[in-house]
Amino acid sequence: MLTKSDKILIIGLITIASLLLVVSLFISNEGSKALIKVGKAPIQKVSLMVNRKIDFEGENGEVAIEVREGRVRVAESSCPQKICVKTGWIDKPGQSIICFPNKVLVAIEAKKTLQTDGVTY
Repeated sequence: MLTKSDKILIIGLITIASLLLVVSLFISNEGSKALIKVGKAPIQKVSLMVNRKIDFEGENGEVAIEVREGRVRVAESSCPQKICVKTGWIDKPGQSIICFPNKVLVAIEAKKTLQTDGVTY
């Protein structure tokens, strides 16, 4: 049977866990820049705060990147299956769009790097 102290401890732990969950959901770690690469060479870093369309030449043809409202996507590509176009918009650090035929990478970079990205027990 649970004592009064056990009940207080359980309620306290549930409250703390709930607060941590709410804080982690509402604190945004949005990226501020997107890195565009063709092959191993970076083409440019673009701010996600400025709306624009960027056209450039990939390894096998034209690629168009669109930046709008803090998000980025591959709008057009000359690749046959258009998987990069179908990926859609990305806006969070660590997300990326890859076009293998054109060897294009679009990756969101974090505003600031965290000291620890994971903990293993």
